[in-house]
Amino acid sequence: MRLAKYNECIFCGSSKLKLILNQNFTHNFYTIAIKNDFKLSDKFFKKMKIFECEKCYIIQNNPWFSKEISFKIFNQVYGQHNRNWSNAINFFQNGIKPNHGKLFNILNKNLKIKNYCEFNVPFMGLMIDFFSKEYEKNINFYKKSFNYSLKYLSSRQVAGVNKASIKKKQKEVQKYLNKLDKIKIKYKLKKSSYINKSIIIDNTYLSWLYNDNYKSVNSRSLASKILDIKFEDFNLIKKTKIYDLFGIFHTLDHTHQPKKILDFALNNSKYVAIYFHSDENLEKQHLFSFTDKFESYLKKRKIFCKNITFEIEKKTKSKEIYLLCSKFYKINLKL
Repeated sequence: MRLAKYNECIFCGSSKLKLILNQNFTHNFYTIAIKNDFKLSDKFFKKMKIFECEKCYIIQNNPWFSKEISFKIFNQVYGQHNRNWSNAINFFQNGIKPNHGKLFNILNKNLKIKNYCEFNVPFMGLMIDFFSKEYEKNINFYKKSFNYSLKYLSSRQVAGVNKASIKKKQKEVQKYLNKLDKIKIKYKLKKSSYINKSIIIDNTYLSWLYNDNYKSVNSRSLASKILDIKFEDFNLIKKTKIYDLFGIFHTLDHTHQPKKILDFALNNSKYVAIYFHSDENLEKQHLFSFTDKFESYLKKRKIFCKNITFEIEKKTKSKEIYLLCSKFYKINLKL
């Protein structure tokens, strides 16, 4: 297997990449899977060197896997987005929402949100928070709606099934669809609590797509049905759309066009919430990652930006950063 060269910054396109000294490589859960599936040696991974962009301050591996290989990594080797699905299961089985500290409460208190959008992944951000605000808090409702949605979607899978079984599955489809509709109507709160929710996808080779499944159901299909989310293709979306808030939750480093995505979010939203890990020891399953200096790059571009990592009071073992940004409004939050 040959590695591809990434001589320009994947984010801003700058060729001013500075080699980071004293690099160390250690395997993790993901690189072990990549190593075993592709039959690679440790020496192969050590060919990937970490560079820092002197313009936008991201760090990236160069050389790294080609687009074709990265597609296989995120859709075959490790096609299921474990954390994404763990967030969904923890909420619908136990009522535990994704951990973003006090972020949702702070944003909901300070911003008037009627149109909300996220990028690429359905259960990593605030979609579950909005869902829990639109429906009564009832663990029995959560469990049943999750179960009905899974059974409704999986009942549509009839390839290789005989005619008698197909008829049986068709009845199951209608049964679970009716059950889901009824229970959502029963527990739905007044209309004023409802907002328009959408997710923009770009089907990048750096993200989880077709094999991000749980019990034969894809995460996007489930989110569309159970969370009432509209999915839109980034390359087809009208660039005149306006959102009150745009959320990017650990997904901007999982696309080959991160600046284009972020620029769209900033140009088409009143506010943009960005969450990313910040670690100078870039792991080899990632092409690139952001750093804590990325905030200064945004400010140089005349973007209003506030680091709210400490304000949300989230307990975490790794280094994480939450930024609230806007191209149009100064950020003054009441905590």
